[in-house]
Amino acid sequence: MRIEAAPRFNRMAKKLEPIVKQALDREVRRLVEDPYKGDYKKGVLRNVLVEKFEAANKQWLLAYRVLEKDGVIQLLHFAQHENFYRDLARYLKKGAN
Repeated sequence: MRIEAAPRFNRMAKKLEPIVKQALDREVRRLVEDPYKGDYKKGVLRNVLVEKFEAANKQWLLAYRVLEKDGVIQLLHFAQHENFYRDLARYLKKGAN
């Protein structure tokens, strides 16, 4: 499977401190090995998986979709827990399909 990141995801990743960026990169590599390891969400977030990971002594969440027919893992959003699901739902409603 190949990785595709949403433009918003890439903009956010550029602003990360190096230790968090390294942890995010490790987590993305793990997704390539096991794309379905995250937890599926419901409602407006259906078809979205969320995986948790640790970086800089904080918990982060990574949202992504597996587009099986295209062989793609689409990275959507990452952040700490506060407002994560609200922000992700708004982003998807705006048309980040």
